[in-house]
Amino acid sequence: MKKSFLKGASIFLASVLTVGMCSAYSVNAKAKFSLPKKTTLSYDKKDNGGNGFYTNVIYIKGTNRSNSESILRNGMKVKSSNKKVISTKTFGKDYYLIADNNQVGIGVKLKKTGSTKITAKFKYRGKTYSVKTTVKVIKYSNPFKKIVVDGKDYTSDFKNKNGSEISFTGRNIKITPNKNWRVKSIYTYKPGATKMKKVKGSSVTIPTNCRAFITMENKKNKLIEKVTFDEMDTTEDPGFIF
Repeated sequence: MKKSFLKGASIFLASVLTVGMCSAYSVNAKAKFSLPKKTTLSYDKKDNGGNGFYTNVIYIKGTNRSNSESILRNGMKVKSSNKKVISTKTFGKDYYLIADNNQVGIGVKLKKTGSTKITAKFKYRGKTYSVKTTVKVIKYSNPFKKIVVDGKDYTSDFKNKNGSEISFTGRNIKITPNKNWRVKSIYTYKPGATKMKKVKGSSVTIPTNCRAFITMENKKNKLIEKVTFDEMDTTEDPGFIF
């Protein structure tokens, strides 16, 4: 996954940006933070590029633009009960913290399929918080039964989690979900816009110099896989959670 001037599509579980948050803090005496009770991530044994912390991020509910900078500045301790599945041995090596314009996320490195409990502790406004989630890591599977771009079938490009490096910008994309999968949402983003535009249905035409975010959901195990199609300089990334 290229870090600048991305041209192509890549499956990932969350947008990753550098920290550049607002300096203003909201007064929240009763701040409430939590992780999802259960989290499902996918592991690709054949393509380790999709198992790193760029593509596997667990977001902390209750974090936002007003408190993320403070939380990240204070640091966070993350532990995994099963280090063979997800290791949190050293900061920056097996997990790291990120923030976009909405939430703080814990990027984790997947080692194998299995289950583990992730616990994160951090301080905010003088108080210590502890949040937990049970993570189930399952085998990756292609969410697309067929994905056609301008009449050409690119389904096999997504047989691995890391996705395709083919440029799709400005083309018509039609999706047929695989068994137990559905198109949860499709959004497009134009540089300079203050919000993304939601697209109805299972197809999208991406305008020139724009980005499309496609979210696929497995109806059976609730696994989420996200695909980005773009030809944008990543400095123009909107930083939205979609």
